[in-house]
Amino acid sequence: MAWELIPFATCHDPVSGRTLRFLFLRHLFGAGAEAIQEHFRTGKQTMFDHNYWQMSADDGRTWSEPAQLCFEDGPVLGVSDTPTQEQLETNQMYGGYDAIPTREGTIIYPSAGVPYLLREGGAEERVDGVRCFIGRWDEYAQTYSWEVSEPIAVPHSISGRGLAEPTIAELTDGRLFLEMRGSTVAIEPEWKGQTTAPGRRWFSVSEDGGRTWSPVTDLRYGTGEQFYSPSTFSKLLRHSRTGKLYWVGNITPEPPDGNLPRHPLQIAEVDEAGPSLRKDTVTVIDDYYPDTDGPQLQLSNYCMFEDRETGDIEMYMTRYGENAEHWLIANAYKYTIRLL
Repeated sequence: MAWELIPFATCHDPVSGRTLRFLFLRHLFGAGAEAIQEHFRTGKQTMFDHNYWQMSADDGRTWSEPAQLCFEDGPVLGVSDTPTQEQLETNQMYGGYDAIPTREGTIIYPSAGVPYLLREGGAEERVDGVRCFIGRWDEYAQTYSWEVSEPIAVPHSISGRGLAEPTIAELTDGRLFLEMRGSTVAIEPEWKGQTTAPGRRWFSVSEDGGRTWSPVTDLRYGTGEQFYSPSTFSKLLRHSRTGKLYWVGNITPEPPDGNLPRHPLQIAEVDEAGPSLRKDTVTVIDDYYPDTDGPQLQLSNYCMFEDRETGDIEMYMTRYGENAEHWLIANAYKYTIRLL
């Protein structure tokens, strides 16, 4: 058995003065890449995912021991444990890439890949959903207490692989905006039907600090128009100088097929009254250029942050598929986005 422990999200809590870091632990049955490929090829569970958190009081120089995040009862799995089957099967989830402090004084961390038995119309189906962990600083105990939200989920007919890779932001009116990835395809044998929804971005809103969530619906333009998007992650980022909330992701002119195509990559301003995207602000960051790019180009795997000194948005992205010889022969690029 192989395993990997990866930091997925970090945020600063102004209430405690601590920095929080959220970790993703994956156990694999078989060699790493081969085990992952076998799962997506056959649906066999060759990997088990769990989430952890830790905190730092010295800006990341030292960290507390990782503690597991749990949404159900069962045996706790330490990061250095040799896991039992029961530990592997309990509290499975795939970590999100964003964590935020809220005006309520809490920390919100959304996590996907949460198994959930969805009951609709007298039928039952096991889907992968999202839950949000809500942390509050306990001054007396000098640690955080955590509560977990209700599950956010849709049937396979809406998203064949459930809801994944959530990004979250607090809107100006205090509501929480959770945006999620879906897919038009499924992994057999989990489900063998056909999705009825084309590729969309999915979202839900919370009015009680992340504890309960509105029914999931597709993200649209402020005009009410729908748009297409492949199965990729996106990012929400509030700019400190403009005060505006921005969405970054892939919008395609035609319905996607699962993960593809993963271009172009755009940025748009969020209309927070909806929430929705302001169509007149959609701007292409990068696109597919057939004369120079390979046919499998992916503009979808990036990290981004705001430069505190300049106010520019810095994005770092590997243009997988830019070389037609092999999609993994690719360069990483720095993009600088200036918001006006």
